[in-house]
Amino acid sequence: MQAIQEAIHFYTDSTGPNAASFYQSNFSHLQRRVGLSAWPHATQQQVFRNLGQFAQQEGTPFAYVHHPLDDTIQGILLPGLSAGAYGFDADSPQVRGLGLLSPQGELSAYQEALAAARQSFTQARAIHNGQERIYLEHMDFSAADKLAEGLVRRFMGNKSGTRPGQELHRFFGAATASGSKDYIPLVTGGINTRIFIKGRPGTGKSTLLKRVAAAAIRRGCQTEIYHCALDAGSLDLVAVRELDFCLLDSTPPHEYFPSREGDELLDMYARCVVPGTDEAHAGELNRLAGEYQQLTAQAVGHLQEAREALARLEASQPQPDPAAVEQEQKRIMEILFA
Repeated sequence: MQAIQEAIHFYTDSTGPNAASFYQSNFSHLQRRVGLSAWPHATQQQVFRNLGQFAQQEGTPFAYVHHPLDDTIQGILLPGLSAGAYGFDADSPQVRGLGLLSPQGELSAYQEALAAARQSFTQARAIHNGQERIYLEHMDFSAADKLAEGLVRRFMGNKSGTRPGQELHRFFGAATASGSKDYIPLVTGGINTRIFIKGRPGTGKSTLLKRVAAAAIRRGCQTEIYHCALDAGSLDLVAVRELDFCLLDSTPPHEYFPSREGDELLDMYARCVVPGTDEAHAGELNRLAGEYQQLTAQAVGHLQEAREALARLEASQPQPDPAAVEQEQKRIMEILFA
């Protein structure tokens, strides 16, 4: 049996300032879908792992979806079978009835802690906007435009399409209760040409990614669009697998460097910003960076409170019957692999 690419891992939801969700983008078009309502995270994770192991044995490509709070596996996608399963939390609007876990007890404490984390991330985002303003004032926008145009010509100059391609919106990372987490190596592992974009806030990284993504979609390509976990309106990565390339924002907290053949570096600061900007504004930039780190650390503390509240909620409920879980797993497998 031919070896298949290692599973892609990503998130559909975010713990960031706004409760953004890309569940619909990844699951609504599937022919077969299964939803789990308010299952304990550990239980649903084991079920999805078992489904993934079965897919691997069958040689069926699959992807795992993770929960942004605790990084447990929250769902599985089987693109080639147009099938998938996803675990909805107790407070999700998609929950239509009681599942293995009833929404009660510590649910309000969980929601309050998550709301507090979002508020801290909102304040941190405002600080980040202050950093962006400094660099925007010293940007050469025509140089950034030329970079985007050059990338479009390079990767899609001879590509045409009669209809727009499919857009898949996702997050490759999350601000979890254990800190920042990303799956960039797994998202990009099967792609030969990777462009690592360096720069500062406001130096055009997201705008460049949006322009390349729009060009790929116009040409009929299936385009994976990965958003910033702390600002869903900003992009961090675009992957076009049929053209074998991706571009990614490779700055903290998801900083990577070229590590294999086919990797390239693109420095937006060096190419598009007035030289000496860092030095001229070092004092203010350092102050803003310190305030940003303080607020994000505060947000992570609230996420830890949310994770603890969720654990108490799950512990307060009757534990799932192993036989019932096994039977449900069998049912899900029959649906997905039909």
